[in-house]
Amino acid sequence: MIPQAPMRSLFLAVILIAVCAGLFQVSGTDASAPGMLEITTDEDLKEYMKNVTSEYRYGYSNGMYYDMAMAVPEMVLAPAPMAAKEMGAPATTSAGSDKGASDFSTTNIQVAGVDEADFVKNDGKYIYIKSGDTLTIVDAFPPQQGKIVTELPVKGSVSELFLAGDRLVVFTDTNDEHWYTPKGSAVPIPDYSRKTQAVIYDISDRKSPKEVRTISAPGTYYNARMIGDYVYVLTKETPDYHNPRMPIIYDGTEPIEISSIWCPPSLMNEYQMHTLTSFPVTGSGQPKAESFLLGYSNTLYVSPQNVYVAYEKQRPWYGWYLTDEKSAESKEPEQESVIHRFAIKDGDIAYKATGTVPGYLLNQFSLDENRGNLRVATTVSDFASDARQYSNVYVFDPSLKIIGRLEHLAPDERIYSARFMGDLLYLVTFKQTDPLFVIDLSNPYQPGLLGELKIPGYSDYLHPYDETHLIGIGKDTMENEWGGIVPTGVKIALFDVSNVNNPRLVESIVIGEKGSDSAVLSDHRAFLLDKEKNIMAIPIREVVHIPVQGSTYEGSHTEETWQGTYVFGINPDTGFTEKGRVKQGTGSSDDEWWYGSTVLRSLFMDDVLYTISRDRIVGSDLKDLTKRLMDIGIKHDDRPFRYY
Repeated sequence: MIPQAPMRSLFLAVILIAVCAGLFQVSGTDASAPGMLEITTDEDLKEYMKNVTSEYRYGYSNGMYYDMAMAVPEMVLAPAPMAAKEMGAPATTSAGSDKGASDFSTTNIQVAGVDEADFVKNDGKYIYIKSGDTLTIVDAFPPQQGKIVTELPVKGSVSELFLAGDRLVVFTDTNDEHWYTPKGSAVPIPDYSRKTQAVIYDISDRKSPKEVRTISAPGTYYNARMIGDYVYVLTKETPDYHNPRMPIIYDGTEPIEISSIWCPPSLMNEYQMHTLTSFPVTGSGQPKAESFLLGYSNTLYVSPQNVYVAYEKQRPWYGWYLTDEKSAESKEPEQESVIHRFAIKDGDIAYKATGTVPGYLLNQFSLDENRGNLRVATTVSDFASDARQYSNVYVFDPSLKIIGRLEHLAPDERIYSARFMGDLLYLVTFKQTDPLFVIDLSNPYQPGLLGELKIPGYSDYLHPYDETHLIGIGKDTMENEWGGIVPTGVKIALFDVSNVNNPRLVESIVIGEKGSDSAVLSDHRAFLLDKEKNIMAIPIREVVHIPVQGSTYEGSHTEETWQGTYVFGINPDTGFTEKGRVKQGTGSSDDEWWYGSTVLRSLFMDDVLYTISRDRIVGSDLKDLTKRLMDIGIKHDDRPFRYY
């Protein structure tokens, strides 16, 4: 009954008032940081979740008022002591042993000093690869002696890896059983749930890896970062709405109860329990974790000092009506995203701030931390207004309060890619042409538009070549017979941005016909660039049209598919030079994008290029790519590859 609703929410209202009044101690956070509620017991969590019943979530609530959001004091924090670097770490490093290559590539990352997990890693001699539910270690250098040295079955569904010297961290999703004794009880109870296990191996002997530690976190694996010796892994699960309990992580079989869950003060119609777990790769330091009830997050950005989790805001429904509709006079769009900031340092995790921003974020490259501020690029899809669709750029201070904004860019278009570089943002939007915007962020309080370039097609990924040149990887486009725009082949473009007011296209190349694709378009880790060697490797699934000879109809053709890697050299003044191609696929149209021989990663060791698909690793001579130096088949399965 509706009259009973305020009584059911009394508990939360008391918490909100107490938090705002400073009665609750917010451990691990600034005392003046009440952006979220802290819940510390199973009983409090159950009371909180009572207000999110299945009836409410599906639009026929039994009577709960959802106007509980209360104003909280503004939070003012000191800027972070050191700004995050804007560009990814160099693609090369030096081997620690003279038995391996003297120079080798590493994972293409977004932020210098923040390594990203991937399904393949290398150390200049060995390649470590997740292949199905197996960890495969390949002695790959020198390639003429290449061989598999280990095929280690791993329990659960293997996702991604980290490599740190003689330690390898393997993430797996498992349905596991643990026993633990709840606080205040002497009786152990079973814990059956989906868990992410971080299995740490000592790989000093590559032929015989030794499992030295297993850290288990609740939920399925979402993504992970490694900073120095510490790994931070984010897991997610749908909470038990009827019998929720405080999450637990495990160090081996030892349970470690998470002391608090951070919850939004205003209710949502769906939740995901997020757990951010940290642990050292070496040593015996205890793992640490914090849990958060958030929405269906789809964006994770990590700087050396902070973790940001973002998701599009869900508005509660009461029957068929939104309960928190904005007033007709409001000029803010209905569509909003929520961003949470968690400070990290040497494994410690602390909730700091929450903010909202109009629109939605494309991916992790939509965020960037600079001099303590967070810069964000969003697209607003507001089809109820005259503007309909446009893009915005915002600057937040450390308390996630907006201090600068540039709005209503590119009407009727959405963001396809973004890249922050120092005081500049390069933004690609698209509807019929590819506008490349150059945006000035040197004054965080007043972002400005510097220049714009319009060309056909669009870029899904932008990568800095140097301070004045930018590489774009995306799709070319053509107009169909109805006047619409359809994507065709893979497009590679080099932009000269030395004149920020007048960016210029140096050269573009289109590979293949409609249906052609590249792993780079959906995963930046598939991109390989090394300026010193002057190589850029792009995995390609190329669809080629073969004209039908003797046909009386124009345009009659058959299709052939080529799978492999294109390798280019780059001259900033003139553009691209094709150095060669490495074929890896069958050439059959049955060799689908996510199966078998489609190249998903490229790496190099000295003058050897290794192209990696799900079923094999091919080593080719960089000086003459027609020379195949190694071809090793690896175990794989035929499930679609998982992108993050």
